[in-house]
Amino acid sequence: MDQGYLEAMQTNRKLLDVDELPRLFPEGVARAAELVSLGFSGHAIQSRCGPRGPWQRLQPDVVLLSDAPPNRLQRLRAALRVADPEAVVTGREAMWLNGIQLPPMGAVHVVVPSGHRTRSDGSVTIERTLRMPDPLWRKGFPTAPLARATVDACRRTPTAGEIRVLVLEAVHRGGVALAELHEELALGPSRGTTLLRRVLAEIDRGVRSAGARIATELIDRAGLPQPRWTARLSTRHDVHLAIVDAWWDNVAFAWDADIHRPWAPRTGLPALTRAARLTAAGIVAIHTDPIRIRLDTAAVAEELRGAYRLAAARPRPEVVMS
Repeated sequence: MDQGYLEAMQTNRKLLDVDELPRLFPEGVARAAELVSLGFSGHAIQSRCGPRGPWQRLQPDVVLLSDAPPNRLQRLRAALRVADPEAVVTGREAMWLNGIQLPPMGAVHVVVPSGHRTRSDGSVTIERTLRMPDPLWRKGFPTAPLARATVDACRRTPTAGEIRVLVLEAVHRGGVALAELHEELALGPSRGTTLLRRVLAEIDRGVRSAGARIATELIDRAGLPQPRWTARLSTRHDVHLAIVDAWWDNVAFAWDADIHRPWAPRTGLPALTRAARLTAAGIVAIHTDPIRIRLDTAAVAEELRGAYRLAAARPRPEVVMS
């Protein structure tokens, strides 16, 4: 046993049992400065991280208190050890911490407040941001919410095929709404988002196509004539009222089901204001949440029939479709 190893044992045991060190440091990852504060000399640390020592360096100032290959959590902890205390894990590793089963790939991506130091190498990428995420604690790590993590991961993914996998995993397995991804994309930096925007546009087109098909089948089930789709409505004085998903011009009946943006249905005050404007013009208008079309089809069909009958029973208002 070499002199450095003996020195480390003797020096450290005056203050703390060496076997207790892993209990003090999560995942057994410590900064060298923390070990020095416990009584280790620089030479002792270097000796224990040598070929015959029981430790290893994961970074110049970060030590793994084991000679076994570091696991994923230990690599994550090492990344945070070299980052800012306010750092938050994002990207692929944050997706994994949020429950998406993805293999590790490349550097651990963390974000820090704007003005703090950055770093990028093969093990960790520290990125400054003006919009720090509110972290969720996952497995003991401050972690970006899944929507933010997914967009950050996609910004550093080189192919559209890989990005599509990340997006679909987040949506189908993680329960992320497409609206959340659109929002993150709008609020975040544009750098590195070209492929993600293309992939989201393709997914959006597929969702819209499926929504239009389901809406058409629902109208057939309700026994109504097919409407004019995506109609612009205005008063006879050419005052714009709205663009509605479906319009039965003969009875002035409008139906909105957010067919063109099912990932972000109208809710709250905007939806109420829109409905009030159409009603004030004499239009019979109903709005259906896209989820109800799939889960409550029979009830929605009956609502469409009832609204159509109501519209047909009153004089047609002077509104114009264009």
